[in-house]
Parts: sequence; structure tokens; C-alpha cells
Amino acid sequence: MAGNDKQDDRNQSRNQGAKHEQRRLVVNSPDQAVAMVQRQYRGKVLSVQSSGTGYRVKILNNDGQVFSVSVDAATGRVSRN
Repeated sequence: MAGNDKQDDRNQSRNQGAKHEQRRLVVNSPDQAVAMVQRQYRGKVLSVQSSGTGYRVKILNNDGQVFSVSVDAATGRVSRN
């Protein structure tokens, strides 16, 4: 029985570590958010703001249009607003 308890403790510890890994952020800074956005959109970055779950990046594109893009810090997903 004691051997099984130790194995259970190791499995539980491993599972907790996996959950912790899932909580790590893909995007940790405004600079990282800008870099991710610039890979997908061309233009000048006008501003970067922290939002609830990530960042909002405002861009002036080459056609003179201004638009915002959201970057989800947990997943790195970039989506145009």
C-alpha cells in the first residue's frame, strides 16, 4: 500500500505541474505583442495597451487606415477588432 501512495503522490505532482504549464503565458510583454502583430500586419504601431487577457495594439497601415488588433496573452492568438 505504501508504494502505491508514493506513486499516487508522484502522479498528482506531475498533474499539478502540467496544469501549471498550461497557465504560462505565451505573450509576456507589450514588446512581444507588437512583434506578433507585426508578423501578420504591415504598418506603424501607434500604441499598445494592456487589456484584460492580453494586449490591444493600434496600427496605422500603409493605406492610411487605423485599426486595432487584440493579442491573447495566454494563447498568442492575434485577431483584428
